[in-house]
Amino acid sequence: MASSRWQVTGYLPLATCHLPLILLLAGDALFILLHLALVFTPLAATKAFYLDVDGGAAEWYQYLKLALIVWLLAALTRQQRQPLYAVWLALFAFLLLDDALRIHETAGLWLANLTGLSPFAGLRPRDLGELFFAGLVALSLLTALVLAYQASEARARRFSQSLILALLALGFVGVGMDMLEQMATGWRVLHELLITIEDGGELIVVSVMVWLVYREAREVQGWTAVQERAGLQTVAVGLALFGVCTAVFAYLQYSTPALVGNDGYYHAKMGLLVRQQGLTPTPPQLPLTILNEAEFYNHHLLFHLYLALFAQTDPALDGGLALTQQVKAATIILAALPFLAIWWLLRGQGARGAALWTLALFALSGAFLYRLSMTRAQSASLLVLVLALHWLFQGKYRRLLPLGVLYVWLYDAFPLLLVICGIYFGVLYVTERRLAWPVLLYPAAGIGIGLVVNPYFPQNLTFIARHLLPKLWDAGGVRVGNEWYPYDTWVLLENAGLALGLFLVTLLLLNWRGRRMDGRTLTLFLLTVLFGLMLFRARRFVEYFPAFVLLFAAVSLSPLLVEWVEERALAQRPLRRYGAGVALALLLLPAVYTVRDGHTAVAASAPADRYAAATLWLKAYSPPGSMVFQTDWDDFTRLFFYDSDNQYTVGLDPTYLSLQDMALYTEWVQITRGEIPQPSRAMQERFNNAAYVFSDLNHSAFLREAAKDPGLQELYRDEHAVIFAVQAGETTE
Repeated sequence: MASSRWQVTGYLPLATCHLPLILLLAGDALFILLHLALVFTPLAATKAFYLDVDGGAAEWYQYLKLALIVWLLAALTRQQRQPLYAVWLALFAFLLLDDALRIHETAGLWLANLTGLSPFAGLRPRDLGELFFAGLVALSLLTALVLAYQASEARARRFSQSLILALLALGFVGVGMDMLEQMATGWRVLHELLITIEDGGELIVVSVMVWLVYREAREVQGWTAVQERAGLQTVAVGLALFGVCTAVFAYLQYSTPALVGNDGYYHAKMGLLVRQQGLTPTPPQLPLTILNEAEFYNHHLLFHLYLALFAQTDPALDGGLALTQQVKAATIILAALPFLAIWWLLRGQGARGAALWTLALFALSGAFLYRLSMTRAQSASLLVLVLALHWLFQGKYRRLLPLGVLYVWLYDAFPLLLVICGIYFGVLYVTERRLAWPVLLYPAAGIGIGLVVNPYFPQNLTFIARHLLPKLWDAGGVRVGNEWYPYDTWVLLENAGLALGLFLVTLLLLNWRGRRMDGRTLTLFLLTVLFGLMLFRARRFVEYFPAFVLLFAAVSLSPLLVEWVEERALAQRPLRRYGAGVALALLLLPAVYTVRDGHTAVAASAPADRYAAATLWLKAYSPPGSMVFQTDWDDFTRLFFYDSDNQYTVGLDPTYLSLQDMALYTEWVQITRGEIPQPSRAMQERFNNAAYVFSDLNHSAFLREAAKDPGLQELYRDEHAVIFAVQAGETTE
């Protein structure tokens, strides 16, 4: 009886049932045919489109499918509480993370070093460590699978049998074909065909797995044909929106071969080190600052873990060309994600034309687009805040706990989460007269857990106390990066004038129509004002202000636009139907000029290889661990990008040195300005026995003193930089 009812409620038309599989296989076929065309024809294309290239388009397509499997299994596990679903969820989550982060390779190397393995049967110790680790994981998952199989119901067992067969097929094409491929290395055509069978076969098998899990989720949750079509339509709109956003950010990003700004070079190298060494890699060597080895705190840990998915090539191998392009791809994807979250929030709030409103964000500020094009964590920070706001409006407060944990690990702007939740808490009290304590307790608990359950605890607490808190009101008179200072009035209008204009127009229309703000619009209004004040204080907050203006305008004006069209077009059906969309589309017109401004700003980035030749020379001819005295604190990121083996005087932020030793910072400034004669003596005595000096050619006063100092011997010079050796005992009285 139950089976009959299941068949009735679970029935779907055959075409709808198999459409996801058909689409997935079509994508697989496209990658396979493209690979064959590139291998066997003279077509010119980037290596990113080969099937067997790490980090290529096909690999990311595979990651997307694995992520979809994890999401569907998580939904099944949450609804059904079947142990088998939970075990499959753990298995596919591990496969995704292992493939993306090379966990088994890192663990294999660690096990080899820990146990002192010796080569055996042609296998390196690292290979043996990988096999041992894989065996442990397989044994653990197999044991869990057997136990869960016994404790689960018949439906979950049948589903598991299908997945087991698919896993065996994946093992056959992944392992069996790989062995044949190694044996056929001498025959090019056969070798390439086997590569195609192996990697293309893996694509196809994973697509079948996606379909199996999708079919199970659809039937278990009783989706109707209407619900499924609506879901597919939502996915299609989301993918199309994501495609447009990534295309725009790719247009911006590839206007220059360089990374945007300076800090991206540091983050790119840290991403590579996380990939090579694990979650807590060797920190940058800044022994004179508060980021010395004993106190180092990576306050961008989760961001660097994300970059590790892309970062693969050491800059020392090719001058940084490959790593730069790899993190560019990561930056494009991350910049598009907040737009997708904004669309999801607006859709959840019933805003008409949510996708058009989201695209209108491109029209509000070129500086906003420029900031999101940086290889920095601000895109991820905006993503977190939009998700938090969405879950607040949906009443899903418990999700703020894990979000708080992740935010702490992601970026040191995590107090903003408490600010947003605090404002919403206050709005609920004012508008509804209720104290919604979970609004504050869950994010506060998440932040507390993120601070304590942290690889860098308790250094992270010390860093917050010594660096972040003083930054809130003063930098101690130390000149920091321009992003911490306000725009001039005219520059502010150029960079955020359209966003300010939309904010004022929204307020005017709300009052003109006599609308009172409800809890949502009042929250968005207060947040917009807050980020506007922060923008007046420091230009870096232009990365938040336009987004919250857009949210405030969309939630407030969307119903007003619909009402206006319906009132004035009762007899004109096309206008009534499309008028609101046309009105929203008008917001997109300035996007042409705004995107152009962002493109111009990104294209003006300093060349990627500005210090490549000089730093690689220093890396080649200096002993690892040498102290390098640099004359500009913001040169550190590029030096570290090419050479993370040496020590440096100051980097990332000048306050890191001043907070550790203000007198030493003052002396460093005096030396770089040429105010101390024969600076080599101070470099040896005060700056950790500095062995080398790195300077750009703009420090003319320092270079004049260096030329007169017998303790400084020029070793290298090009059109960008000069390197001196500090000679012990060569100074004169």
